[in-house]
Amino acid sequence: MGRSATELPPPVRPITVDEVAVRRRRWLVLGVMSVGTLLTFLDNTVVNTALPRISIALQASTSGLQWVVDAYILVLAGLLLLGGSIGDRYGRKRAMTLGLVVFGAAAVGASRSTSIGGLIAMRALQGVGAALILPATLSIITNVFPREERARAIAVWTAIGGLGIGCGPVLGGYLVDTASWHAVFLLFVPLVVVGLAGMLVVPESRDERGIGLDVPGAILGTSGLTALVYGIIHAGEVGWGDRWGLASFAGAAVLLAAFAAVEARSPAPMLPLKFFRQRDFSGAVLLIGMVLFAMFVTGFFLTQFFQLVQHRSALAAGLLVLPTSVAVAISAVIAGKLIHAVGPRVLALAMTTGMLIGLGILTQTTESTSTIQIVAALVIFGFGAGLALPALTDTVMAAVPERDAGVGSAVNDVSRELGGALGVAVIGSVVSNAYQQELHRLLSDKVPAEVARTASSSIGVARQTAESLPPDLAATLTRAANDAFVSAIRGGFKASIVIVGLAFVVAATMVPRRMRTTQFGDGPADPH
Repeated sequence: MGRSATELPPPVRPITVDEVAVRRRRWLVLGVMSVGTLLTFLDNTVVNTALPRISIALQASTSGLQWVVDAYILVLAGLLLLGGSIGDRYGRKRAMTLGLVVFGAAAVGASRSTSIGGLIAMRALQGVGAALILPATLSIITNVFPREERARAIAVWTAIGGLGIGCGPVLGGYLVDTASWHAVFLLFVPLVVVGLAGMLVVPESRDERGIGLDVPGAILGTSGLTALVYGIIHAGEVGWGDRWGLASFAGAAVLLAAFAAVEARSPAPMLPLKFFRQRDFSGAVLLIGMVLFAMFVTGFFLTQFFQLVQHRSALAAGLLVLPTSVAVAISAVIAGKLIHAVGPRVLALAMTTGMLIGLGILTQTTESTSTIQIVAALVIFGFGAGLALPALTDTVMAAVPERDAGVGSAVNDVSRELGGALGVAVIGSVVSNAYQQELHRLLSDKVPAEVARTASSSIGVARQTAESLPPDLAATLTRAANDAFVSAIRGGFKASIVIVGLAFVVAATMVPRRMRTTQFGDGPADPH
C-alpha cells in the first residue's frame, strides 16, 4: 500500500550503543524466546496421552477430560490479543516474565490437583500465562533482529513450535508410562526456570508513545474471542445445532462487531483495523489459520487410528505422528534460507502443494495400511507445511509497526489457535457423522439395536462395548467399527483437501511475491 503524495516517511533513527549491544546477543535472546515458544506449544498436546490415567485417578467424566484440554486452549486464544497489547504498552520482557511465573505456578498446581475441577482451573491458569508469553516471544524477536535477519530467526521460532507440538504426545506417553500423570505437568518446571534465567539477557521494549491500555477494546476483544472459541469447542463436542453453541456464536458476533466499531473510533486502538486493509497481512493471517486447520485435525485422527484401529500403544502412536513435526522443523529452517531468494508466494504455493500430496496419500488409508506409507505421507505433509509458515509469520510481523509487534504477534497466534480449534471441531463433526451412519449401515440386523446405538458414540466406546459381548458379536462389532472409522477419517482427509485447496488459491492471490524490505511505517511501503 503506497503513501499519499504529501506524506513523508519518518526520519530514520540512528541505532544507539545499547541497541548495538542487544543485537550482538540477539541469537542468545532467540534461544530464550524459543524456550517460551516450546512451553506454550508443547502444552497444546503433551497432556493428551495422560488423560486415561487422569480419568482413573480423579474419577473424571468424559466432559471433564475434554475440559482439561479445552480450558487451556480457550483461555489462551481468548487472551492473546490482550496479552500482546499488555506487552506493547507496559513492556514485553515484563509481560513474558510474568507469564512464565504464572505458567510455572499453574503447572505445579496442576501436578498436585486432587479433583478434576482443580485440574481444569490450573489448566486455565496455564492459558493465562501462555497468553502473556507467546505474543512476547515473537515481538521481542522482531525488536532485536534487524529486518534482513528476521526471517531466519522466525524460521527457528517456527521450527521449535512445530517440534513442541509433535513431541508432546511422545513425551507425555513416556512420562505416563515411566512415572505418573503428575510428571506431565512437572515437565514444565525446569523449562520455566531456564526461561526465567534467560530473561536476564533479554532487553526491555515497548511502544515508545507511552499510551495506556485500550480498556473497552480489551474487554470486547477478549470477550468476543472467548465466546467464539467456546462456541467452536462446544460445537465440536455436542454438535453445531446445540442452543448453547449457537448462543455463544451469536454473542461472539455481537461482541466482535462492537469491538470493531470501538477500535475504528479509538485514537489508540488495541488492534488497529488498518492492518487488515493490507492484502499481505490479511492473506498471511488467513493462510496460517487454514494450514493449522489441516495440521491439527490430521494428527487428531491419526492418533486415534493408531491406537484404536491398529492397537498400538500411546507412546507408539506419538512416535508415529512425530515425523510430521520433525519435517516441519527441517523445512522451516530450509525456508529461512530460501525466503529472500524465492519470496513468500512461491513458498506458500509449495507448502499447499506438499500438504495436498500428503493428504491425498492419507485418503487411501485402510486398516492394514503400512507404517511406511503413513509416515511417508506425514513427512511430505509436514515438510510442505513448514516451507511457508516462517515466511507467513514474517509477512504478518513486517506489516505492522514495531511498536505494535505484540499485537501483530497475537493476531498471528490467534489465527493458529482458531485454525486448529476449527479443524478439530468442523472436520471432527464430519467424521463423527460419517462414522455413525456407516456403522449403523454395517451393523443393520447383525447386533442388537441398543449395542449399535451405544457403539455409534465413538470408536473408543465401540471397543469398550465389544469387551462385554460374546466373542462372535464382539468380532462383528469391532470389524464394523474399524471399517466405519477408517471410512470416516478418509472422508475427513478429503474435506481437509478442500480447505488446503482453498489455501492454495489464497497463496496465489494474497501472498506477496517478495518480502517487505522495510518494516511497516519505517518508509515507503514495498510494492507487492
